[in-house]
Amino acid sequence: MTTTAIAPPYVAYSSCTEALVPHGEWQLVYASLQSLKAHVQEYPGCQGFDVFVRAEPDGMLLHCYTTWDTIEQLEVFLERGYTLGRMLDDVADLEPEETILMEKVF
Repeated sequence: MTTTAIAPPYVAYSSCTEALVPHGEWQLVYASLQSLKAHVQEYPGCQGFDVFVRAEPDGMLLHCYTTWDTIEQLEVFLERGYTLGRMLDDVADLEPEETILMEKVF
């Protein structure tokens, strides 16, 4: 999964996870997201943990971004860390739609 930076050295490595949380699960997931953010930001190399939401008829659409110093740190987080997908499974028996890897250039 290792990639080469497109614009080194001005690049960071990010994941974007998308999930739809039913309205009935939103309060629990929202509270858990606050704890997850605090937890993940303590991981070595984590530059940020950002969540964007949009209300949809079926629930709240989440886009969760994590940004890391190196691709290796991102890969370790996705492999062994407490990701949004793992948290959603634990608290609401939900799975994310997808997780994609990106390079942050600005």
